[in-house]
Amino acid sequence: MRRFFLMIIITLSLSMISKAEKPAFELKFHGFVGVSVFSDSRASATARNRHIYLYPLSADISDEGIDLNKRGEFNIDVTQSRFGVDLIGPTFKNIQTTAMLEGDFLGNGSGDNNFRLRHAFARFSGKRWSLLAGQTWHPLFIPENCPGTVDLNAGAPFHPLNFSPQIQFSWQALPSTKLLLYVIEQNNFRSAGFPKGSEESLQPEFDVQIKWQHKKVWAALTAGMNTLALPREIEPTKSPVRVRSFHYNASFRYRLPALTIQLEGIYGGNLSGLVMPGGIGITEDNKYKPLQTGSLWLGVHGNRTQGWQPGLFAGYLKSMGSSSVLEVVKNLSRHPAIGSVYAISPRVKYIFGNIWVGAEWQWTTAEWGKSFDAYGVPENTESFSNNRLLLSMRYNF
Repeated sequence: MRRFFLMIIITLSLSMISKAEKPAFELKFHGFVGVSVFSDSRASATARNRHIYLYPLSADISDEGIDLNKRGEFNIDVTQSRFGVDLIGPTFKNIQTTAMLEGDFLGNGSGDNNFRLRHAFARFSGKRWSLLAGQTWHPLFIPENCPGTVDLNAGAPFHPLNFSPQIQFSWQALPSTKLLLYVIEQNNFRSAGFPKGSEESLQPEFDVQIKWQHKKVWAALTAGMNTLALPREIEPTKSPVRVRSFHYNASFRYRLPALTIQLEGIYGGNLSGLVMPGGIGITEDNKYKPLQTGSLWLGVHGNRTQGWQPGLFAGYLKSMGSSSVLEVVKNLSRHPAIGSVYAISPRVKYIFGNIWVGAEWQWTTAEWGKSFDAYGVPENTESFSNNRLLLSMRYNF
C-alpha cells in the first residue's frame, strides 16, 4: 500500500506544480473502479491472489475417496480497480515526450490490498519512429487485438498475460506497416523455477514484430528468443548454464459493419512466464530442453460503443512436449501435467457513458495427464470442467 500512496502523492504534487508554474506538460488521469461477482463450480488454478482465472484443477482424492476439488466458490472482487496518469511533455527538436504510470491491486499476497505496478514508461516519438523505455505489455500481448472478456483474465491461459521491463523501438516503415524491436527483462512475471533466470543469463529476451493494417483488416506477426540461466542450486557452476527457447505469434482482426472478428495463435517453448502451462524438461544426457505449448483463440464481438454489446470467446491450448527424449518433466515447470485446455465463454455488456455492466458464462475443461510419454507430453488424461458465472461492473474515468 505504501507504493500506492507514494504514487498518489507524486501525482498530486505534479498536478499542483503544473497549475502553479504552468510548465510545458499536461497530466491526464485514467483508470476505473471495477467490481466482479462470480461463482465457480470447481476448484481451479488461478494467478494474482486467486483473481486471474486459468483452468480447473485435477482430482484431489482424500483418504475416504472424495475429490476435494469438486467444490465451488463464490467471491466478490474489487482488486481489479486501477489508477493511472498520462503525462504529455514538451517537444524537443520535433521529438514529442510522453510517459505513463499505472497500477492496480492485483499484487501477489494473502490480502486484497497489494498494490502493484502495471505500466511505467517514458516514450520519445519522432515523425515516423518512437522509443519506449520502462515497463509495459510483453510483445505477445498485443493491445490492439486482445480478448474483450468480462473476466479480467483477458483470455488466459490461451492468451498471454505479462508486463515486462523493456526497451522498445518502433518504426512506421509505411503508412500501413509498423516494425518493432524489443529488448526485454523478466520482473514480476517470471518463468517457473527461475527466480533470477533472466538476470544471471546476461542475455535479455529479443523480439521482433510487424504490424499491418489496411482498411478493415489488421494483422501482426511476432517472433522472439528467450535465454534463461538455470538456478545455482540446480547447476552450481562458475558460468551460468543457459536454456534457450523461441516463441511465435500470429494475430488477426477483421472489422465488419456490425461486428469484429479476432483470431490469434501462439506457439513457443517455456511459456510459463506468460501465465501459460510450460517449462523445462531434462534429457537422458542431463541437458535442459524447453517444453512446447501451442494455443489458438477466437473472439467475436459487436461494434456498438453504447447500449448492448454481445461477444463470444473460445480458446484451445495444447501441451506438445519437447523435441528430445526427456528423463524428467516436472522440474522447472508450470502445471506440466496439463495435456490440453479448451473453453468457450459467451458474454453480453451494456454500455452507458463511462460505465458498463457485463455478464459472462465461462465453461472451461482441462485434461490432466497421469503420466508422460518419452517427450514429456501428458498421456492417460482425465477431463475436469468448471462453470463460472460472472457479473461485473466498471466505472471508467
